[in-house]
Amino acid sequence: MESRTNLSRRRWMQSLMGLAIGGIAGVRAAEEAQPLRFGIQPFRTAEVLLTLHKGLLDTLAQALGRPLRFSTRPTYDAYTKALLAGEFDLAIMPPHVAVWLASRGDWELEAKYEVRLAALLVGRDAAPAPEAEALRGRRIALGDPDSIVSLVARETLDRLGLVPQRDFTLVLTASHGASMQVLANGSVDYAIVANTVYGQFRARYPSLQAVPFGLDVPHLMAAARRALPEALRTRFRAALLSFHETEAGRRFFADTGYRRFVPITEADFAEMAPFLPALDRRYASPPELSR
Repeated sequence: MESRTNLSRRRWMQSLMGLAIGGIAGVRAAEEAQPLRFGIQPFRTAEVLLTLHKGLLDTLAQALGRPLRFSTRPTYDAYTKALLAGEFDLAIMPPHVAVWLASRGDWELEAKYEVRLAALLVGRDAAPAPEAEALRGRRIALGDPDSIVSLVARETLDRLGLVPQRDFTLVLTASHGASMQVLANGSVDYAIVANTVYGQFRARYPSLQAVPFGLDVPHLMAAARRALPEALRTRFRAALLSFHETEAGRRFFADTGYRRFVPITEADFAEMAPFLPALDRRYASPPELSR
């Protein structure tokens, strides 16, 4: 027969174990209730980005069983630094930055928009001629200089032998959307923007006309921090790839022109490779990552 002392000790140990297990479960439940920080690159204002992506955010939150907290940053540079600093758990980011971060091992790339991303030269009333003489002396709006569209456009301007502020007036704006606005209100002669942003403005400004202004590249990519549980990253990827099958997805892709999410390929990595050395040089000493 077990002594009263041993029985008390066993009950005391069982209570401690119960408290420990309960504590672990409580911590896990608290972690699962924490919002996942979802970043979107600043190609439109924060308000427009949130409105545009609400259906996507709601669908992902349901699929992941976690609330999502959206945020962005005022510039592409600030956004890249926030990605490096671990300030987001999930993010939609420029393709060159996405491939660079994945190559570092910090992020896992889950999907990209199917439509290709291209720089367009946009004019009012008539399609502009993408030639040096047609652009000389003009005022041209360009969004954040660190966007992939701006990088592609600058390559085209270099090829045409056009130097900003010497051959034409470069008007830098906060985003592609802002460039479209200053063109529509007559503040500039032309704007260089992403093809999908141009498509989002066409219904409001049908007189705007556009021509290609450089090579097309892979579109924006969705990624998850590798510090997240693998099961959560798997659910995130599955929700993205099936999003076009939902009612919210059909509305989202009709509004944005992105078509759907598709897997990222080795060819995407190869296309972005020429852009990576510049990122290495610029962010040679990134902040320590939160793990």
